[in-house]
Amino acid sequence: MKISICIPTYKRPQLVIEAINSCLNQTYPPSEIIIGDDSPDNTTMIAVEKLKKKSAIPIKYLHNKPGLGQMANTNKLFDSISGDKVMLLHDDDQIVPDALESLINVFTNNPDVQITFGKQYIMTDDGEISLERSKIFNDSYFRIEKNEGSILTALESGVGQQFPNNGYLMDRHIVEKIKFRNYGFGDDLGNGCEYDFGLRLGIEGYKMYFLNKFTAKYRVAENSMSQSKSGDSGYQSFRILKDFKVNTTFAEKIRQQRLYERAPIAITQAIHIGKRKEAFSIYFSRWYRKRILSIGGLKRFVYLFIGKNQIK
Repeated sequence: MKISICIPTYKRPQLVIEAINSCLNQTYPPSEIIIGDDSPDNTTMIAVEKLKKKSAIPIKYLHNKPGLGQMANTNKLFDSISGDKVMLLHDDDQIVPDALESLINVFTNNPDVQITFGKQYIMTDDGEISLERSKIFNDSYFRIEKNEGSILTALESGVGQQFPNNGYLMDRHIVEKIKFRNYGFGDDLGNGCEYDFGLRLGIEGYKMYFLNKFTAKYRVAENSMSQSKSGDSGYQSFRILKDFKVNTTFAEKIRQQRLYERAPIAITQAIHIGKRKEAFSIYFSRWYRKRILSIGGLKRFVYLFIGKNQIK
């Protein structure tokens, strides 16, 4: 089976080289690595071209001028692949040396599986792995031993984000049908296009397989999009899930849990992007109202009126 690895990047030349090297140093080598670069300068191009000269594995470099943005850049990469399987990898993340071998073995041993993924190490800005944070992170996304295999339905995996935002391996035909998009569930998706993508895979019912093994390293910056007030991915996932209909009792339990967890950051992000009416609605919703009299609740109440102060 031939694997194409797609890496969209933007102004991270050093980190994307680390990501590429993690793909080159695999026990089961990919057939190609494709870089989609939205950077306005040539710094990343120079770094990638230098690496290409030493690589036995084909590295394709696509420089988008002007930049396409996350959605179009990712879709362009998906349209450029030649492999049977495809992996999306963020430019600041990495895969462990036996990741591709481990994931390919899932397909070999389970011919009906269409998507597979493992656990993610949590990696700091400087590349240091935290085992404690990694356990908490994977546990919170249902990546635990008892869920190995196809225990969760595809929809449960999509709703609860057991299916990760990158580092997965899937059949090529899936990305030929399901694309990243900027608009969905009745509004612009903003930074929520990755959550939307995973959720739509679940809706389609593709056979997913969780491998209870670390296969990727996920870099979590202090200003990660899901927790930063300047982004909107937390708000977007809340907006999508609020009226989303699920088909199992466990999926509904996951939905309610995610809405409760996302409510605080969803309020803050909604205010920041100018959706004050939606912020008020979340603030007084059943997923947040019991926390109104907490310190965070009182701070958010003030923020609802004054706007741009930092809320933690």
